[in-house]
Amino acid sequence: MSALFYTFLNHYADAAWIPLAALVVNRGQRLKVIGFILLCMLVMRLQIEIVQSTGFAKGFTGWIDMSLYHRGLITYGFFIGLFLILSIFSPMTRGPVYLAACLSIFFMAFVTSFVVMII
Repeated sequence: MSALFYTFLNHYADAAWIPLAALVVNRGQRLKVIGFILLCMLVMRLQIEIVQSTGFAKGFTGWIDMSLYHRGLITYGFFIGLFLILSIFSPMTRGPVYLAACLSIFFMAFVTSFVVMII
């Protein structure tokens, strides 16, 4: 059983944000936050595949001796945490404004993680 737990933890550690997000955000924001987290999980794995397909498993420069997966976890984890904090402090934000904030933070996370993964 412990091997299954460690396999899940090694491959889907970022899924731990989903129950946390469901608990801390406003009821009207839950689906958007969960969608944001799932999108970040999917895009992070796609970015890893893209960089690994070039033949550079440690990034193009190799300056950081850390796997691409862990770099992505740290980067996306920071932005997911930032988004949750902003969601907690703005519980009555209207839908279109909240969705615009969601998209802008997602694109910031996307660009930052690509730069971190390439380095």
